[in-house]
Amino acid sequence: MKTACFIPIKSNSERVPGKNFRLLNGKKLYEYVCEHAQEAGVFDDIYVDTNSSEIMEYAGRRGLQVIERKEELARNTANGNDLLLHHFSCFPDYDYYFQLFATAPYLRPESIRRCFIQLVSSGEYDSCFTATEHRGFFWLNGIPVNYRPEILPRSQDMVPVVEESTGLYGITAAALGRYRCRVGRKPYVCPVSKFEAVDINTEEDLKIAEYMGAVHWGTTL
Repeated sequence: MKTACFIPIKSNSERVPGKNFRLLNGKKLYEYVCEHAQEAGVFDDIYVDTNSSEIMEYAGRRGLQVIERKEELARNTANGNDLLLHHFSCFPDYDYYFQLFATAPYLRPESIRRCFIQLVSSGEYDSCFTATEHRGFFWLNGIPVNYRPEILPRSQDMVPVVEESTGLYGITAAALGRYRCRVGRKPYVCPVSKFEAVDINTEEDLKIAEYMGAVHWGTTL
């Protein structure tokens, strides 16, 4: 059995200029995911897909393999499915394919291991992703999603709505080839804390992450 983890880290960012190079509690954003992927200790190979010479050098120093980002996959129109399918076509000999993202800096190695083990060892799932559960009153297009307004449940009795944290995805080679998507038909939903689920896509997200990290580690901003 062979497993690979792919970490996309591009140099450009539209919403947060230089996002992956920004400092977060004294460390560049891209450093967190590379460190945590290695500390998890479960992947046979870890690849960093990037168009940044700085990140290429950093990955090389850490013993990570480097993929030079294709120009068309560095555009804002490219998504996680496009990237993983590209990696699948370039490296077709793995049994399991995982993605980790620099925008989820607080996803712990322990959670990466837990998600990995459930997918690889249980035999029940064809994919996995990290997520948080919410028990609020949710609506979509003017329609309640998880409750009936005329019958108000207690919050603890509500059916939770699951939100992908977009921190980690994993899938079997068979499911990836069949569905051409990073999530299969029988995914393991790996619950993580709100702290681990921090996802940085805006300037406000970065400020929130800075504050949460300072509180978590007991440092002073």
